[in-house]
Amino acid sequence: MTVQRLPRAGQCKWAEGTGGDYYFPCQNRVEAGISYCAEHHALVYISPEERRRQRENSQVSQQRRIAA
Repeated sequence: MTVQRLPRAGQCKWAEGTGGDYYFPCQNRVEAGISYCAEHHALVYISPEERRRQRENSQVSQQRRIAA
C-alpha cells in the first residue's frame, strides 16, 4: 500500500490514479474556497446551460434509436 499525499491547503486538488491509489500532480495555487486551478476547473465544471444541452441531445438520440 502506498502512502497517499493529500494536496496542501491552497493547492489544486486535481487527482489522478485508479482504485483508491490517487495522487495530486498539479501544484498550482488556488484561492481559499476554490478546489481547482483555472485549467482543471475548465475541465471539471460544466455550466447548467451546457448540461441541459447535453441532456436534450441525449434524449433526442435515444428517441431516434427507438423510432428506427
